[in-house]
Amino acid sequence: MWEEFPFPVAPTPEEERVLVAIVPTLRDWHLICQEHWYRIPLARAPQSIAAEYLAFYHPKVFGELRWRIAYYAPILRYRVVRRHELLPQELDHPRANALYYKLELGPLEALPQPIISRKLRRVTFITTTLNRLFQAREINDLWLHENSQAPLQRAFGATSPIVPGSAGV
Repeated sequence: MWEEFPFPVAPTPEEERVLVAIVPTLRDWHLICQEHWYRIPLARAPQSIAAEYLAFYHPKVFGELRWRIAYYAPILRYRVVRRHELLPQELDHPRANALYYKLELGPLEALPQPIISRKLRRVTFITTTLNRLFQAREINDLWLHENSQAPLQRAFGATSPIVPGSAGV
């Protein structure tokens, strides 16, 4: 029976998840570009960080790149480490022993068209899809409004909503 339905189902480009994250400092951008990793404090992490890609929102400090998303990278691996393991030169930092997600990244890629923030809102994390990332023209275009069961419905070939206790479940 299980051989007929391999699980998990590989996501389609419309379903490949992207986490958009702020790059707060120039030093952080250097670490992304040169060392190919990004950190998220566990205490401040979004509810779900599971994604195939990480896209980068640049705030005001980035001059010409400010208030936009212009780059993304595949996420190769997730690890949980202490801050002092990521930044050994900062052993006396107040959060040196705090736990962080370390997202190890593949090659950085430029988006075909940068995504701007017209309202200059503060962005920390946005969950979206790769398809939306490529089609978006402004930040508001990234937010998902899809039925949360849509990937499951596609996997089972359902055309109507899946209701617990129904004949299809």
